[in-house]
Amino acid sequence: MGARKKLALEQFNRDNILTAARELFETKGVQDTTMDDIALQADYSKSTIYVYFRSKEDIYNSIVVDYLDILIGEMTVYIEGDTSFEDSYYKRYPKYYASLMFEEKATNSRKQGTVILPEILQELYGLMEALVQKGKNTNVLQETLDTKPTVLYLWSSLSGIIQISAQKKKEITKQTGMTMEEYRSFAFRTLYESLVQKKASGE
Repeated sequence: MGARKKLALEQFNRDNILTAARELFETKGVQDTTMDDIALQADYSKSTIYVYFRSKEDIYNSIVVDYLDILIGEMTVYIEGDTSFEDSYYKRYPKYYASLMFEEKATNSRKQGTVILPEILQELYGLMEALVQKGKNTNVLQETLDTKPTVLYLWSSLSGIIQISAQKKKEITKQTGMTMEEYRSFAFRTLYESLVQKKASGE
């Protein structure tokens, strides 16, 4: 097999594994998903999975890196264009916010052994500051918000919402009648509304 075809096959297999894992993480949660589950979902043997990824954490970290790239791209579009703050804030890919601040040693499996997440996080944090600042400049967010603490507040709040809703699915449904997704949507909306500019009565 030629080198180009071999690389294409490797990328195809990696993408299939990541797609299968992503679907399982979304439905079962990361903790409850096993490598056997991923192999079955991807229709590969478990030994094949280990050819491309060292562990479930390696797979998860690769997904996080992919979503980081997406988030960086979307935030850049907002900062440079007309996308609404609300859309950039939480509507796209919120599930992975929980990992974005606190993973210190995650690596991209396509760059074996290279610790790259801290550098990406630094870039993303800077974009978050620019995003919040633009929200203030365009009178979407409260002008009195202190930008740096507000970014940390967003990260920690999103992280808590995501982690608690994932760990307490049954309790949430029992107490609120909401699914995990409905509760997250409610919590994200409530968090967002705590930051937006309050309209004067009569407007």
